[in-house]
Amino acid sequence: MDVAAPAPAVPCECARASILKMSIDLRPHAALSRESIARLERALAEFYRRPPAEYYAIADESSGRYSPDRLPFHHHLVQQVSPGMSVLELGCGTAHLCPYVKQRGGRYTGMDYSPGLLEENRRRFPGARFHLIGTPMDETFDLVVSLYAIEHVPDPPAYLDRLWAHCRPGGLIGIICPEFIRCPGLPPSVYYGQTPRRLREKVRTASIVDALQHLIELKIIAPRWKARILAGPPGGFWMNLRPAVLNGGPYTIDADAIHLVGLRDLLWYFRSRGADIVHTSDDHRDLPVEVARYNCYVLARKPQR
Repeated sequence: MDVAAPAPAVPCECARASILKMSIDLRPHAALSRESIARLERALAEFYRRPPAEYYAIADESSGRYSPDRLPFHHHLVQQVSPGMSVLELGCGTAHLCPYVKQRGGRYTGMDYSPGLLEENRRRFPGARFHLIGTPMDETFDLVVSLYAIEHVPDPPAYLDRLWAHCRPGGLIGIICPEFIRCPGLPPSVYYGQTPRRLREKVRTASIVDALQHLIELKIIAPRWKARILAGPPGGFWMNLRPAVLNGGPYTIDADAIHLVGLRDLLWYFRSRGADIVHTSDDHRDLPVEVARYNCYVLARKPQR
């Protein structure tokens, strides 16, 4: 059963942004045209084929740190793997999940955009399989996972549908990602003013108009966007059409995030599909404040039929 996300009304700030040329352009996924989604997809695919040198080095910092105190959601997810279990990671990056799956007797398959990255993964993990995203797969998996990937996809419902399709009936789907809906402020990919520079740099270079617009967007426009998103129904899958890294900004963590992902939208999707919610980040106890505020986790079981 295909479930379409509801189409919340696009906030009036969209009209103001086009008139004042504001940098913030946030819209619910259902309000986007197929052409807009395709443009974002092409731009991001190109970015990930030749990412900044530090991109995967930063991502690989999680390697070797799957412990209850450092990465509690990763640790919980790995505990679901049992001997003989087949595991697929969509958007695997450097595949730091792979050795943990192997340690628990599972069979790992990873998918990503970059042929060079996948070739390096094959060299590092010869017992695993790696494929380009989009490669036809005629098998389903016991556990399908997504680790900090869904915030970077231009069509979140289609991405979730892909996770769903790759999971066998009765299998598990696990997603770990940022919490951009309930966290303070907007994601790092949202920039303010005419350029994605820091405010201090705009002031230092006497870029008065840019600095003034930066302050207006940061202090007035951005909070209004956040309030409207929070007040809207779940399942909106809000998108950032002007991510900083695709508009001349330097790469920092999540400067390429285009999906304002949050636990409530993920739960809406899985419940709409009739999945059993096995565990979420809200079920975790004694989480560090920064982990609880800026990250979310959902583990869902696909119905047997």
